[in-house]
Amino acid sequence: MSDAALSKIAHLIKLEDDLVKVSSLKQQFLKEKTSVDGRLNTTTQTQISSIMSNISKLNESSTKLNLVKTNIGKIDQIFEELTSSSADYDIIRKMTDVSKFFTQVQHLYRDISKSKQYLEFINNLIDEEYENISQDISYPLTNILRIHYHLTQARNFSDYLEVLSETLSDDLRSIVSKITSPMKKTIKKFDSLLNEIIISVTEALKDGNTELVFKLIKILDFEYTEDLKCTLMSKLNLIDAKRLKSIDYSLFRGKRRNYIKFFYDKLEESLKETFDKCIEHFAEDKMLVYDNLNWMEDELVFVHETLAPQFPETWNIDNFIQDVYYNKLHNFTMDIIKTDPPAEDLLRILSYDSHYSKFMIALLSGSENDADGEKKAAKKEQKSIIGEELKKVVLEDYLKVIVIKMEEWNSNLMNEEKRIFVERDAPPDIYTYHQILEDEDAQDQPITLEIDGEVYVLPDFKTPLSMLKEQADVAVESGYGSILVGVIENWSRCYIERILNYKQIVEEEFDKYMSVYSNERFLIKESKAKRLFRRQAPQPDLDVENMSPEELSSISRPGLVEYLTALGNTYEINTDRLQDKFLPNYKNKVHTSFQSRIQLSFEDTVSPSTELNAMVIRCIIDIILNDLYPALSLAFTKSWYEEGKSQTSDELTMSQRIVETISEYMQEFRSYASYDIYSCTFALFLDSFISTYIRLGYENVIHGDGKKIDPKAVKKFKSFSESIGRDVTTFYGGLEHLFTRKDSAYLLNSLRAIEFLGDLGTCEEPMNVIPQIWSNEVLPSFYFCSVEYIRGICSCRKDMDKTQINTLVRECENIKKEYHESTPPPTTIIGTLNEFYYN
Repeated sequence: MSDAALSKIAHLIKLEDDLVKVSSLKQQFLKEKTSVDGRLNTTTQTQISSIMSNISKLNESSTKLNLVKTNIGKIDQIFEELTSSSADYDIIRKMTDVSKFFTQVQHLYRDISKSKQYLEFINNLIDEEYENISQDISYPLTNILRIHYHLTQARNFSDYLEVLSETLSDDLRSIVSKITSPMKKTIKKFDSLLNEIIISVTEALKDGNTELVFKLIKILDFEYTEDLKCTLMSKLNLIDAKRLKSIDYSLFRGKRRNYIKFFYDKLEESLKETFDKCIEHFAEDKMLVYDNLNWMEDELVFVHETLAPQFPETWNIDNFIQDVYYNKLHNFTMDIIKTDPPAEDLLRILSYDSHYSKFMIALLSGSENDADGEKKAAKKEQKSIIGEELKKVVLEDYLKVIVIKMEEWNSNLMNEEKRIFVERDAPPDIYTYHQILEDEDAQDQPITLEIDGEVYVLPDFKTPLSMLKEQADVAVESGYGSILVGVIENWSRCYIERILNYKQIVEEEFDKYMSVYSNERFLIKESKAKRLFRRQAPQPDLDVENMSPEELSSISRPGLVEYLTALGNTYEINTDRLQDKFLPNYKNKVHTSFQSRIQLSFEDTVSPSTELNAMVIRCIIDIILNDLYPALSLAFTKSWYEEGKSQTSDELTMSQRIVETISEYMQEFRSYASYDIYSCTFALFLDSFISTYIRLGYENVIHGDGKKIDPKAVKKFKSFSESIGRDVTTFYGGLEHLFTRKDSAYLLNSLRAIEFLGDLGTCEEPMNVIPQIWSNEVLPSFYFCSVEYIRGICSCRKDMDKTQINTLVRECENIKKEYHESTPPPTTIIGTLNEFYYN
């Protein structure tokens, strides 16, 4: 049983109750089987009948084929009997030849006697037709086919006489020459008429005179066919003196007349003459020719779409006309290039070269949807009016000129930028910058805010991008992706050179600022922790304390923070514009083979710009920290503890002084920095500030004026945890308003690095509790926290020795390793304690 049948039975019998249906199902299956057998039997009988019918027809065809073979044999037999049995067969054939010869002589006599009148008749027809077509482009050439017929008869007769005379005496040849010589004048007249028709064919078709085109094609096609017959007969030696005496000379052609070649030659002459007139019109400024070739392009479109389809495809009229104009344009362009034109003229030539190439591709591919059309378009794409080799040289020469000009401009710009940044005579410029902020609402749901804030930028900060746009747009007009890519790549190199120049300027100006305003000199004298404040960069030996404000200003002029911020804003805005506007704009203007180079050129500027902005932010952070050093130097010292003695004192605590200084800087900074620069600077500042706070506290306890932490101290002004808590509360309360709701979470998480110190410094059983705090609190908050953080706080405890500390630190290192192996890094990493160290 088949699978289909089993499947059907399984579908019908699913439950026990279905078993009662077995009898009825059996009857149903029997009926279906009977029906199927009946249909199968009928189909089988039909197929058998068809096979028998075909066999019968095959037998009938075989019989008829044998009958045909028999009849052919009879015909062959009758022919043999007739030709062999007739004794007079050769006589009959010779009599027939003689009769044909006499008839030929009679016709020759008649045509020779009337040849002069016949040629005059043809000449009159030609003159009348020429006058009509030369005066009216819409004239449908009413008599051209009639003229061509009569002329062909006359020329066939003339050819026949000339070939026949080759076997005659010199006297007879002279007579024949006198008869045929007038034919040359008639032929010349007809060629002039045909030339006028050829040069008028395009304008006639534009005027709707399709009859002229069709009649011209008919004549040329007839001439081509007859020339082909003539060539074949000559190669097969089918023309000899014997056959000439009896053939119909009205159909005789002694040699090729080559009217197809005549057509192409006259058409080419006409096209060249038209182009030459255009050149003559702009003889005083030949570069204007490239701006006025619309007529040629319109002509090529008309030929491609209207004229060429009227002609046989094998004639390639379209390609022929395109090639004629291309050759004229190429020769004209080469003549101009030989005169060594300026770069502007070369660019105009390149621009039209690209335009011409795109025009031809669009012309061919616009109406050719097949593969052949695509091949034609690809072939035209490779054609340049100046030639591929010379085009490369011209492109290289033009790029060299652009590169030299751009490098000169960039050098002058860098000098001016350095002067403006160093002198800082006026505040930076203000620019309205549209920014998008991501924040959270009161329900901690993400929201997006769009603001137009006024930010500081450097004077003429748009100049580099304006220069790029100016040069790139000119390159785009040239139509050559290689020029655009070369311009963008060179601009990118100049842009990076300016960034490097700014990095050097920033470094020099920051060193000048620190040489005058650094608090390290004072702190080295006042603090025992001298190692904290020694900068690696060499400092000039200046007597700052005895210098006047004017003298100090001459070393480092005011406004460094504002100009640093303007520099950071400038490169942030320009980077955004390059990536969001310039990159997609110019990528879309070149072939895909150039797009990766353009993208790489713009991407090459991103990393240096980011590095410059990082340097700017680092300098701003260091300047703020520099002002905080006097207050931070009190961390974990006796006076720091005693700040909690009295809450009624008018004197600010260390943490309050710090908050006041930070707020003053950041409130002003927020008024002229972009949101990204501001938030990034504040976040990195928090990391530096908090790690510096902890580091200075450790140094003060271990090496300076601070005292060891007594975990058992309970008095408020002696409790380390109470003092830590006081600072954390002041820092968060004083700085929270400077953050968005979303960013305030970073402030809170960063301050936990200080908050943990209260528990780490005062907990009982530190050998057991600190590893737990490290594992459960510190590492989850500061994933990459250095174990030096633990070593430092333990070194500050009065109740721990070096052996305990080393043991505890090793344990913490193992915990950190296991934690990293089992727990992936969080999405947002707090970098406060990354690479933390102390001396």
